Amino acid sequence: MGKKKVQLLASLLFIVSLSLIVSACSSSKKDVSSEDKKNLKVIQMDGTFAVDVDDPNETVGDADYVFIGRVDEDVDTVYKDPVTIETSDGTKEVSTPYTYYKVTVLQNIKGDLVTDSSIPIQKAGGINKDGSSVVLYEDDTLPEEGKSYVFLAYAQDDGSLLISGPNSNEYVDGIKRDVTSEKMEKGKASLNEEATEVVSEYENEIPKDRDRSESEFDAEQ
Repeated sequence: MGKKKVQLLASLLFIVSLSLIVSACSSSKKDVSSEDKKNLKVIQMDGTFAVDVDDPNETVGDADYVFIGRVDEDVDTVYKDPVTIETSDGTKEVSTPYTYYKVTVLQNIKGDLVTDSSIPIQKAGGINKDGSSVVLYEDDTLPEEGKSYVFLAYAQDDGSLLISGPNSNEYVDGIKRDVTSEKMEKGKASLNEEATEVVSEYENEIPKDRDRSESEFDAEQ
């Protein structure tokens, strides 16, 4: 993976603001399974970032919340930021997909989200409106139902949680579907060596100074 070095602080605002543009946005119920999505062509979204997205210490410092979460449901895909482009067949409207999930927080690494309760998150990226391809940032993947990931989340002004950018959710193997936060806390849910290494990567942050919002699912509210 190539290093994506620090470029413009304003570019972070570009990523976060994508979720705030709610006008002219449409929704489509998913009709493609997670397994089918993996077989679709991937179209890469372009973006510049205020941190090195290959350095977990930097990305954790930039995110508002970092947690291990189990994906309970792939709920829906919505389409935002429509633009009209010229093609060989005439004009065409394209928009950015966002995939909505319900996840259960099993362990907080940064921040204090409610645990053992299914909460909504939105992920930048997803299947295109015509169902022909998946749109994602480079080095990014779509979470799958039943699997657990380390999520890096940005709290939006409305209290929702946005997962956005390369390496913003990393798969953690070895977590069973019946695991609870209590079992995780008491060490009764053992992670394999690879999963332990993944989690440890995110435990030391390089703090980033920026304006922040708080999730409506923050346990301290």
